[in-house]
Amino acid sequence: MAISAPTRSAQFTDDLFAANNPVNPGTPVYVLDAVLTFTAAGSTSAAAADIALMRLPAGRIRIRRDLSFLKCPVGTVTADLDIGYQAYTAADGTTTVKDGIAFADSLDVGGGALEQILPLPAGGSLLVDSAYGVVVACSFDTANSPAAGTLILRLAYQRE
Repeated sequence: MAISAPTRSAQFTDDLFAANNPVNPGTPVYVLDAVLTFTAAGSTSAAAADIALMRLPAGRIRIRRDLSFLKCPVGTVTADLDIGYQAYTAADGTTTVKDGIAFADSLDVGGGALEQILPLPAGGSLLVDSAYGVVVACSFDTANSPAAGTLILRLAYQRE
């Protein structure tokens, strides 16, 4: 029997990842949606986190990769999308610096529209612990953002 390459689909790999993703059994999963409708093309600096999308609630929360989703229309050729967060006050009162690529780094929206789970860093989740909440933001660099269409970001999280 011939074997094709690759030997598993992206969905199967994602399912394996989700099965091994640390979760908190019995803890409810909450979902926040951000919808950004483009009216003109434009770009910003890489990882600038200057386009505010949503505010995560205060407290210790874990963003779940396996349940989070991103949809973005095609931008100008070579355009990249970064998703991260703005600086915030941590629960202990210290300042956590901006991380414009915490959720996604240089996603190629110039090559085509995106519709995928959120590519969080290794480990499949991201823990934030804030005193007043965290602003999730994005930026487009290298080339212009889409001129029309809608970006949708759905973040799933659990409280710890």
